[in-house]
Amino acid sequence: MRLLAGVLSVMLPISAAFAGETSWQNHQDMIKTRLVTTSSDMAADAGALVAWEAELEPGWKTYWRSPGEAGLPVRIYTDGEPIEVMYPLPHRFELFGLETYGYDNKVMLPFYLKNDGSAAEITADFMVCKDICVPFQATYQLDAGMLEEDSSLQDIRVGAWLAKVPDRQGDGGAGLEVESAKVMGPVGSQRVIVDVSASSDLSSADMLAEVDGMFHFGAPEMRLLGDGTKARFVLKGITGKKPEDLRGRTIRLTFTDGHGHSVDKNMALPE
Repeated sequence: MRLLAGVLSVMLPISAAFAGETSWQNHQDMIKTRLVTTSSDMAADAGALVAWEAELEPGWKTYWRSPGEAGLPVRIYTDGEPIEVMYPLPHRFELFGLETYGYDNKVMLPFYLKNDGSAAEITADFMVCKDICVPFQATYQLDAGMLEEDSSLQDIRVGAWLAKVPDRQGDGGAGLEVESAKVMGPVGSQRVIVDVSASSDLSSADMLAEVDGMFHFGAPEMRLLGDGTKARFVLKGITGKKPEDLRGRTIRLTFTDGHGHSVDKNMALPE
């Protein structure tokens, strides 16, 4: 009896720690998904910290908030209202000769959820692609107690993915700064010139750009300046059949030094 009591005393905290997970949902053996919750220590004014977790079968990809030339982004809703997802820095992929941005293998997308003490129903829309592209919608039920755990084994895992989300304050921990952006060239063949700086070498740096969902920007050209802690990116804007003018629009730039630090900045492009 003493041995059994000792085993139970060890198992009970572990069982409680895993209470903040929904069951895995298998989507045609291409991807499986679930929600995980974190402890009250991870909560913020915006609510409890939750994450959509996905494990993809080899070769399958799912997508960032701006998927590129193909694919659809992961979107998450509660009661039909969109939730602001914090997307970790994506990878570049080629799909059918098109450039796309997203995730393979495993990913967690953190988000904050208001906790009013009641259960919540969360819906996720997402697409996976390999030789074909398949859209999915999944619904998850979060019990009220799942958002009020005092401890969770998921805190470290979700925190690690949260650290991969580009910082919005202009400093990703390595002195990263987007200094300026301007438009060059005639409508239909415009390029955005972006100057950046950091406190370390930028030889592995990269940049992603988004404008109104109307423009696509392929992989940028980059030239190091000075001692290598400054660089200039040249991004070619591509639109559909009708050329659009980039001048006067707001561009969202995601800049990474290639060493695990990144920043996310909105800038007005001069007219």
